[in-house]
Amino acid sequence: MKPVFALVLALGFASGFFMSTASTALAEGETPRQIIVTGTGEVSLPPDMATVVVGVQAEAEAAADALDQASAATLAILARLDVEGVDAADIRSGAVRLQPRYSNSVLSSGQQIIGYRAVNSVTVEVLDLDRLGGLLAALVGDGANRLDRVSFGLQDPSAATDDARRLAVAEAIRRADLYAMAAGVTVGDVMTITEQGGGGYRALNAEPIVMAEMAASSPSFDVPIAPGEIDLSATITMVFAIAE
Repeated sequence: MKPVFALVLALGFASGFFMSTASTALAEGETPRQIIVTGTGEVSLPPDMATVVVGVQAEAEAAADALDQASAATLAILARLDVEGVDAADIRSGAVRLQPRYSNSVLSSGQQIIGYRAVNSVTVEVLDLDRLGGLLAALVGDGANRLDRVSFGLQDPSAATDDARRLAVAEAIRRADLYAMAAGVTVGDVMTITEQGGGGYRALNAEPIVMAEMAASSPSFDVPIAPGEIDLSATITMVFAIAE
């Protein structure tokens, strides 16, 4: 009988062990008591740089003549940028195009090439906004007849972005406290913090974007500039435990 009693006792211990394990697993599988909130922070500040796309459009009957005219004016633009002290690292070539021009006359049979159009553009980063209006006027005086884009930005947005992140965390904590108070519970430890999108900002484009063929003469006035402000934002999601 002893062996039978020992076997029954062993089965009893095993059954108790499995019941205890199942109970623990159930407890671990329970949905934790949490407060999940999202906070957004935003900082606005004036831009300290501009990106300008300026260029030349020339037309002639011969392709070589159109390209030569555009190239000569582009060289004058680059020389002006050098005189104005714009760093070579802040200048890069943009579009370089040579296209035929076709006759639209209803009297002609089929499309006839009547000349060529050449376009050269240069992208410039201007780090001194006080000089931007005068620089644009000077470039037009040196032969630029296209101003395709002016956008404003920040040379180093990291500090302002970090400020937005701090505001986002503060907003999430404020919301967690508000919800906990309304629900009659207490906010516990922070469990996770997740940033959405990584912060940053979108460059501010001047409106409307100008794309014009301007006369090759020197303007009498500097181009008026009103850059406005850059908005930087950060969004985070925080998970708080509900204190027991």
